[in-house]
Amino acid sequence: MLESLAKLAELIISTTYLFLPALIANAMPVIVVGNIMRRKTPINGGLVFVNGEPLLGGNKTWEGFTSGILGGMLVGVAIALLVSNPYWILYSIVMSLGAMIGDLVNSFIKRRLHIKAGNPFIPLDQLSFILSSYALVKILGVDVLLGEEITLVHLSIMTYVALVLHPLANLIAYILKLKDRPW
Repeated sequence: MLESLAKLAELIISTTYLFLPALIANAMPVIVVGNIMRRKTPINGGLVFVNGEPLLGGNKTWEGFTSGILGGMLVGVAIALLVSNPYWILYSIVMSLGAMIGDLVNSFIKRRLHIKAGNPFIPLDQLSFILSSYALVKILGVDVLLGEEITLVHLSIMTYVALVLHPLANLIAYILKLKDRPW
């Protein structure tokens, strides 16, 4: 029994490690754009959907998108140096890009459903960045460069981890006054 729990804990930790660039990328816009950088250039640039409503929420900015990718890439640089595998940098860039694309898709869907920017949309808020980062990594095959393939088992575990970590991280960001809402 203890051996099984130890193996499960090891799998959860290794999965979180593999998804760390996406997790950091998802958090960076809140930290950087909301609290460090005051400039906010909307990604949609005033574009509207066919119904005349904004394409994306007003909180989706180029500064946030860029900070997400850079934050995830820095994680990759640190890990690449630790494990002596330069492919971690490319992997982290792709994982971070996927996370940011997933966040944009989530925003697009929320606008079509008339959910206001900043309001929760469970479980898509917690999972869109995980699913899209996984998809982009698999489409481009960059996980194989690490010497470890990310499987559907990893995705399943990360789904459960994200459903717990995402709301917890948002609550902590709210308590630290990094966000104006606890979701």
